[in-house]
Formats: sequence, structure tokens, C-alpha cells
Amino acid sequence: MPFETDLSCELKGIKKINRARVLVMLKSNWLFILLMLIVILAIVYGPGIIEGDKGTIFTAVTAPFVILVAFFIAIEMSTKMVFNKNKAAGNMHIHYTFYEDEFQMDSALVKNTIRFDALRGIDEDRNYFFLKLAPSKVLVVEKQNCSTELISFLKKKAESINSRSKRK
Repeated sequence: MPFETDLSCELKGIKKINRARVLVMLKSNWLFILLMLIVILAIVYGPGIIEGDKGTIFTAVTAPFVILVAFFIAIEMSTKMVFNKNKAAGNMHIHYTFYEDEFQMDSALVKNTIRFDALRGIDEDRNYFFLKLAPSKVLVVEKQNCSTELISFLKKKAESINSRSKRK
């Protein structure tokens, strides 16, 4: 019954994974981010908006878009910088083997067995599953390399794990 899949980690793929991960994070926390943005804009630009200053109004409207673009550029640059610093991790091949209660992750650098009940959650977008070990530690499974049975298995695990973590 074990299911197997692979992930190849080259710079282009890692950038794509990071973009997808950020979008999943933004999607799941959109209300908090929106409220913080409104509060910050109100504090910084409120007086100018109340006075009707057109320059302030224009800046307040365009600032969120500029911040978002800058955020994505920073992610791209930091991904490349980390990739170049960790050449040993670059172009790495990761092999996953999934069992009912646990999964194994094998690479040239690491071999590890992780129980599903140790995961904090499983996020999903149209291309990837993100297996959350900790808030900043995520293992990535690319759907393109998965059988339909493995995708179905991981969706069921995600339902179970995510409902368990919501009850806590």
C-alpha cells in the first residue's frame, strides 16, 4: 500500500514552490492582513485623506500594490540568495514514501521518518501539498509527480489532520 513520489529541487522549481506557499499563506490569513493594512493606512494617511489631499489619497490607494510587489520581489531575491548559499541542497532529489500512519523522506543529505500525527497541518493548492512540520518548516509534495491514489490519500490525511488541529 505504500505510495511513492519524488521532488527535484532546482532553483526554478524552488522559486515556484515559494510563490505557491506564500499565496497559500496569504489566502489563509487574508482577513488579518487586510485589517492590518487598513489600520496602518488609516494611521499613516488618515489625516491627509480627511483633508482631501489628492497626493495622499493616491499614495494610500497605490501603496498596498507597491508593498505587495516589493514583498514578492524580496521573496524571489531571498530564495535565490539562500539557494546559492546552500549549493549542497540545490538540485537535490527528494523521494517520499507514504504509509498509513507515517511517511519517509529520503535525499542525499537526510533520511527521516515522520508520523502524520506530528504534522501541524497540510495545505494544498492546485500544484502542491505543503506538509507543515512547524510554522516555518514545510515539506513539499508536487502533485504532478503523484498518482491519483496518492493525491486522494493526501487529501484524506489533510482533512483529518486539519480538522484535528482546528479542534485544539
